[in-house]
Amino acid sequence: MRISAVKQASSDIVEITTAAGSVFFIRLAFLSEVKAEEIIPGADFLDEKEMEILDAGLAFAAECKAEEYLARCEHCRRGLEKKLFQKGHSKTAVKQALDYLENRGLLDDLRFCGVWLRNHVLFKPQGRTRLFKELVSRGIKTGDAKTALDDFFSSGDELLYCRRAYLKALKAGKEGEKLFKYLIDCGFSYKMVKEVQNEE
Repeated sequence: MRISAVKQASSDIVEITTAAGSVFFIRLAFLSEVKAEEIIPGADFLDEKEMEILDAGLAFAAECKAEEYLARCEHCRRGLEKKLFQKGHSKTAVKQALDYLENRGLLDDLRFCGVWLRNHVLFKPQGRTRLFKELVSRGIKTGDAKTALDDFFSSGDELLYCRRAYLKALKAGKEGEKLFKYLIDCGFSYKMVKEVQNEE
């Protein structure tokens, strides 16, 4: 690959035009073998160095798409991976892009958990067990899921959410064993369900 023009787009982003007429952007942070000062008009890159520059361009494209998704709403890493794979980005490009976004604090699974828990429990009160399983099923590491739940329930009493679910189930016509099973299925502990039922 012969470079015909180079334009600095920002301190870490370079626009490259090849002799063949291709134009693409790379983030210099995605390079390891190729040095920034080597990327100049007239430079020729072959084999591994050419592949590294092309891979950096693919990683930057994946990063831009990921930032577009993150601008709309909070995402967890695995959720973004799935979306980027569906858009045709390679595993290597996605890993580089998401590692970079995590290092900059733009992608954070714990922050995602907090937002998800606040929104989810507001509309569908559930207990710790069920919420933990749902977070893990979304690709959240078990340690992060436990930390997020501890943080969430330190600011909001789980018993309060159990009471909400109990009242919601009563309004829906559930009673007796069906009501009890519903609350257990929501992830509230046996002890907590009994405590809420005994308040009536």
